[in-house]
Amino acid sequence: MNTSQKNDVKISRRTTFSPRVKNARIQLICGPMFSGKTTALISQVQQLRNEGKDVFVFKPQLDNRYADKSVVSHDKNKVEAFAIDKSVQILDYHLNADVVAVDEVQFFDDKIVEVLQKVANDGKDVIAAGLDMDYLGRPFGAIPALLTVADDVKKLNSVCTFCSGKARFSHRISQDNGTVVLGEKDKYVPLCRSCYNELKDQ
Repeated sequence: MNTSQKNDVKISRRTTFSPRVKNARIQLICGPMFSGKTTALISQVQQLRNEGKDVFVFKPQLDNRYADKSVVSHDKNKVEAFAIDKSVQILDYHLNADVVAVDEVQFFDDKIVEVLQKVANDGKDVIAAGLDMDYLGRPFGAIPALLTVADDVKKLNSVCTFCSGKARFSHRISQDNGTVVLGEKDKYVPLCRSCYNELKDQ
């Protein structure tokens, strides 16, 4: 369609909207382990609180590596958080918040996508952080669906343990076989695609 023809198009549906809620957004921060996802989330939470925003932070109850009721980064920065085992529990709190932040979002049940869309549709900004791939290089949990519905996506990289290139994979070095295995550098190392594939083929 030529630009000059656009003025001839008649739009019959409604073109004005009532300002019932603000245009909230869903932001997703994702990447491999040791890429700074939680650090980025905590930084935003602290900045928003300094601006006077009420920010409610949530984490999966199973993630108690550093603290039961705090989100803690690998460099030991932290913010207090609600530890919950079902994503729908976020809806018990969100109306009292300006912003909802969720760490380790890949560990939540599939309803987390519906829940976070509900939160945003109710006018609350959402910041979610999590691993986009598991240790086998497969999409992790609800992250693929969140990538689809998110308004903003920030993909972070770590540094490859072997070649110092951009790491996109979380390679497990322990003998654990489950998909969900909590751990730090005793169980995982970040790898670039080349080094990951080389180790995987051995």
